[in-house]
Amino acid sequence: MKRNINADLLKCISIFGVVFIHSAFILEDSSILIYLSDIFRISVPSFILVWAYFFEKSLSKKPTDERKEYLLKRFIHLFRVFLIWSLLYFFIEVDWGQLTIKDLFTKYFSGYGWSGQYFFIILFQLLILFPIIKKIYDVKLMRILTLICVLAIYIIWNYFFESIPLTIKKLGQRPFIFWLPYVFLGIALANNHIKTIPFFFIYAPIFIAIEFYCMMKINLTYFEYITLGVLFSSILFCTSILQADPIRVPKKLNNIIFFIGGNTLIIFVSNPLIIILLQKGLDLWSLDDFLINLPAYTKTILSMAIVIIVFSGSLAVAKLLEITNLKNKLA
Repeated sequence: MKRNINADLLKCISIFGVVFIHSAFILEDSSILIYLSDIFRISVPSFILVWAYFFEKSLSKKPTDERKEYLLKRFIHLFRVFLIWSLLYFFIEVDWGQLTIKDLFTKYFSGYGWSGQYFFIILFQLLILFPIIKKIYDVKLMRILTLICVLAIYIIWNYFFESIPLTIKKLGQRPFIFWLPYVFLGIALANNHIKTIPFFFIYAPIFIAIEFYCMMKINLTYFEYITLGVLFSSILFCTSILQADPIRVPKKLNNIIFFIGGNTLIIFVSNPLIIILLQKGLDLWSLDDFLINLPAYTKTILSMAIVIIVFSGSLAVAKLLEITNLKNKLA
């Protein structure tokens, strides 16, 4: 399939956002870093949407009798990547003296084992349920009723979070139902069912920072991805990019965008490893006392530098796996 430069650009922005959220607060949590991380909350919704967009395109091209086999292959591949990296982080982080059978599964392999692991849990559900989701999407009434239900859930999670039973809260942001609007939109965009929206909606993520600031001021508790601001800002942002005319950039930049866009999963799974190595380096050199006395603006600049280092390190991992022909096995 010919690469889509706009989709790759969207993936580049999103994966940088993921790395930023994971690594920007190693030194401090200044206001500017918090606002930027809020804006980058479009990242995971963007990945879900782009995944649904390309998955719908790929699956629809398969003969009906081959689709189950295709779904199974995709699931096995995704599970292999999940298992390899989860085992790696398990052996790095595990405290054998405190390990219990319950922790083995609930802490290390159910979405809380390492930064971003929950994304795989979401994708597992969406992959298994995709044929059903597609059937719901194809029936307009079912699609509308589903979206109304999901919107109601978002309102409850957004404004009445404290009233939700603790057992349900423990599921976190992993249940597939939270992500259905993005899957529906990905399917719709793949089939050209959405009217073109203005490109200026690329600025929509700014409203996430505004929403989070307002909710903080009125002491609302919420999940970072399950808010109306994140939902609508992500939808507008992604749609405006995917529907736009193909961007034109210099060839070298084009190649960089294609490389990053084609290796987002590797960057996604490897950036926590780079962060762990960085943190161990800071501990080894006993830099905490030195860093804590630096001016706030200096720590902010250093935090941005750390984000660049983590992102560059993850790109190096991607290149290494490509050179050694391990990319298909590990990501």
